[in-house]
Amino acid sequence: MGMLRRFTVPDDCESCALRERGDFCYLPGSLLNELSTTGHVALIPGNATLLAEGQFPRGIYIVCSGRAKLSVETRDGKTIILQITGGRRVMGLSAVVSGRPSPVTVTTIDLCQIKFIEQERLMQLLARDSRAAMACAMLLARQVARTFDDVHDLLLARSSTEKLARLLLSWVEKEPRNRELRVDSEFTHEEMAQMIGSSRETVTRLLSDMRRKELIRLEGSTLVIPNRIALQAIA
Repeated sequence: MGMLRRFTVPDDCESCALRERGDFCYLPGSLLNELSTTGHVALIPGNATLLAEGQFPRGIYIVCSGRAKLSVETRDGKTIILQITGGRRVMGLSAVVSGRPSPVTVTTIDLCQIKFIEQERLMQLLARDSRAAMACAMLLARQVARTFDDVHDLLLARSSTEKLARLLLSWVEKEPRNRELRVDSEFTHEEMAQMIGSSRETVTRLLSDMRRKELIRLEGSTLVIPNRIALQAIA
């Protein structure tokens, strides 16, 4: 894991262009002003650990921009990547509110803009403002629902082939087209194996099979799905 190096950036939530309706950061004016003056914003490079599994977090991390991965370590020492996330997601909220250790490790993938709020300041804010408490409750409910969906999809997939196909399809799920879908193939075979609970050798073999069947192809660092419907058939 990388060292947590910070590069200070302007700390002003009210004028931040990254906010979107429905985000934790999209709060009423007076509350947003308080959030803006609470904690600090920093640029954190890729491969830095924000939260460590089994450790008590010092506060919450809002991923304003960039991406991070949530992972756990199995009893036999294997790493399982549970989710790739970003877009104003709040990391460490359940652990901070419950007072329990973090159930996951959170590591940045690329350069991230992070808003950090210390646990004591957050709990004080939640105690005196019901709107902030409701925003956190809604966030936790969405996280539970999202986790359930992820586990449900994983359990429905009976084979590594299905799991890998679902993973590839998840990368293009927002694309409305069915043909010639393109995505930067930035994850290694080892990381993809960690995402589906398999081995690197299995992922390499399955990708080769998919290329041979013309379900996918590689153009440099770009993964191309010629026909999403054909890939969905094996997912």
